Amino acid sequence: MGTVIEPENRKSDHSALSLPFAMSKPRLLLLATGGTIAGVAPTAASTLSYAPASLGADSLIASVPALADLADITTETPFSTGSQHMTSANWLMLAARVRQAMADPAIDGIVITHGTDTLEETALFLDLTCPRDKAVVLTGAMRPATALSADGPMNLYAAAALAASPASRGAGAIVLMNDQAFGPDRVAKVHTSRVDAFMARSAMPLALMLDGQAVWQTPAAMAAERRPSLAAHFASLPAALPRVDLLAQQVDADPAIVDWCVQQGARGIVLAGTGHGTMSRPIESALGRAAETGCLVVRASRISDGPVMHGAGVDDDRLGFIAAGFVTPHKARLLLSLLIAAGLDREAARTMFSRF
Repeated sequence: MGTVIEPENRKSDHSALSLPFAMSKPRLLLLATGGTIAGVAPTAASTLSYAPASLGADSLIASVPALADLADITTETPFSTGSQHMTSANWLMLAARVRQAMADPAIDGIVITHGTDTLEETALFLDLTCPRDKAVVLTGAMRPATALSADGPMNLYAAAALAASPASRGAGAIVLMNDQAFGPDRVAKVHTSRVDAFMARSAMPLALMLDGQAVWQTPAAMAAERRPSLAAHFASLPAALPRVDLLAQQVDADPAIVDWCVQQGARGIVLAGTGHGTMSRPIESALGRAAETGCLVVRASRISDGPVMHGAGVDDDRLGFIAAGFVTPHKARLLLSLLIAAGLDREAARTMFSRF
């Protein structure tokens, strides 16, 4: 059952309610899914060895008493895990709950606590499949809750402040870490352990948090409108996502892995290619054969920044490949899976990737 956190200073008498201009606090839904933000370590100095997803939502809320001044918060725990164990079934469950919350007039905004390993992928999945009327702010932590100078409490406070702000309406799914709000399409985890582990690839943060107030670089709704969406293609969510495999190009890469993926039922393959999404001739030939069978092939880059453009370095038209644009390989995998689930063909998929 959910827990409602009421402001501590709410009085038992009804004097405040009698005022003609009494204002109610925003109502937020907090979905706790585990991760480092709910982690427990053996000592306060331990930041790398700990048990994630050890604390419940009530413990997270209790660690930030000031949340009661921001909003009335209802908590739910749809599942609890380290985000390295995230599955597409978890994504679909979370998206279904977010879609319900979007349609609920009693909810003004949504906060999701999440492990950082796949935080950016979950954010993009929700942004692609859910309406964007209300802010869905995903946050986590790089240090467990028991660590000295744990970053989770401040991230949670900032995420709640962002989700509760009227200026955030229409923002869709965004990632809030270390006082910076990022769009789900460009956000990337770029460090394994520092608290400033997230950045925007080839872009600026959407907003900065200063004393609990968002300073938007681009208005929230305008930023969301610029991002492609698949929500209109999903009147209802699929029961499962089609298989899409992610392969890496490296020296002496074995092309037999491509044929094996197709044999195993992959309807799409994403290549984390070298440089501008390039690959060896044997891998190119194998992927070309896969594309001929109807498997959708997307070439992305293992490089940390920069786009993969159509026709650059590879004859995409002849081979039937799709260039990933600015989409990273792991995000390209989830995007391609959703495009296939939506029934879109290769040309429609090319158009969607180009919009990123």
